[in-house]
Amino acid sequence: MGCPRLMKRTKKQLFPYIKSLPEELLTEVLARVGSSSVIDLFNVKQSCKGFFNAGCDAEVLRRVSLEKFPTVPWMNSSKYYSFLRDCEEKGNPEALFKHGMVEYFSSMNKQKSGIEFLKKAACLGHEEAAYILGLILLCTDHRLKAQAFDFLKIVEKESSTPSTNIQKCRKRLEEIIREMWTSRGSLPQPEPLCTSLVCKKNGLKSGWVSIEDEEPSNCEDCRWDHEIVLLRNMLHAS
Repeated sequence: MGCPRLMKRTKKQLFPYIKSLPEELLTEVLARVGSSSVIDLFNVKQSCKGFFNAGCDAEVLRRVSLEKFPTVPWMNSSKYYSFLRDCEEKGNPEALFKHGMVEYFSSMNKQKSGIEFLKKAACLGHEEAAYILGLILLCTDHRLKAQAFDFLKIVEKESSTPSTNIQKCRKRLEEIIREMWTSRGSLPQPEPLCTSLVCKKNGLKSGWVSIEDEEPSNCEDCRWDHEIVLLRNMLHAS
């Protein structure tokens, strides 16, 4: 082990070099760190004033990875909410997505604002936000079917195997819903999208359906009917 005093002195000697670096370079370094790990970002920010200031830059907050950040913290932390709101204001898709999930599914009188947060995240390319928003629109207003499909296509376009991507989004949604208290009736039972008598209504049953079940191999409307059933089952089980 090295001498702590020497290590401390060496660290101080590095500060002038860090300070001399262009702000754009410091910001890019912190943005790359944050996009890999929010914990690493917090640790780097504490190392010196230059990194702390760079870590508060809008670009860093926009790109920081928040997937492992709890959707609902176990303890009511003002620092947690302050950081998350800062990320939202800078256009961080995951922060917008998490806020939208909590607003829509945990509070019946905040569902409109929840949809707006999810819409912002989806328009920034957030797949899970596009997935859940598409299903919400299909459940709440059939007149928005075309708009709902536009969001769901974001999920399908992001992968050469759309069904795999849909399963990934569904699994992520289940993990998040398990963290939350969800309001009963937050997602009404819609009329089936598919009205064809020849389609096989695979998976369309009212009981529990595992998220590992295979996708129905029939029409597009049947496929999204299937997803709605799975999502409603997740909510009822939470």
